[in-house]
Amino acid sequence: MKHPWQCDEAAQVGTDYRNRAQAAAYDGLMRKLRNAEAEAAEIRKALALTARSTIWEIGTGTGECAFALAAAVRHVYATDVSPAMLEIARRKAAARSVKNVTFAEGGFLSGFRPARPVDGIITQLALHHLPDFWKSRALAAIARRLRSGGRLYLRDVVFPAETKDYDQFFNATVKGIRQRAGDEAARQTIEHIKAEFSTLDWILEGMIRRSGLKVLHKKSEGFISIYVCGT
Repeated sequence: MKHPWQCDEAAQVGTDYRNRAQAAAYDGLMRKLRNAEAEAAEIRKALALTARSTIWEIGTGTGECAFALAAAVRHVYATDVSPAMLEIARRKAAARSVKNVTFAEGGFLSGFRPARPVDGIITQLALHHLPDFWKSRALAAIARRLRSGGRLYLRDVVFPAETKDYDQFFNATVKGIRQRAGDEAARQTIEHIKAEFSTLDWILEGMIRRSGLKVLHKKSEGFISIYVCGT
């Protein structure tokens, strides 16, 4: 870390994906909740990616989205703060003979950085690991790493400010996740709500604007929101 007061991104809250067993179980859980190919198709369209594009994914996990994007772009830089997750991602890359993805340890605030500004930055279900002050620092750092005309695709748990009864909202969310993905996913969702750092939409949107980025498009489904932002 550059300064003694800087947030330690590796000290995770909620599920600890530095743990090898948790990292190994991650793909099985995500297959119940997410579709990497569909996400990649949406990202390619949202960021207007081409075969010449260079992109950076922050919080790549075990790399499934990075692999899905790699076929359509020049190069993907894929970073994560969990060595256990990156170990799995690198094994997949070798097994699949993927050559245009660079996996490296790093997060929003520290670690690996692409040498030059990139055409697009993607981060999904990762920014909530930071408290709000550090989210604002992360978004400012992202804005500096995008080339002129570049875009950010941000997907995360964001609480809607207009909700009148959060207990009812969270109960319905947990129930839906339990029905889709089982008890373990529901347990992790409860821990997320209780201990992690998801914020309200108006707070996050203010941080985005103050970072110098513009919200070009927003889509919300339950407590998941997607923001496409431009420089």
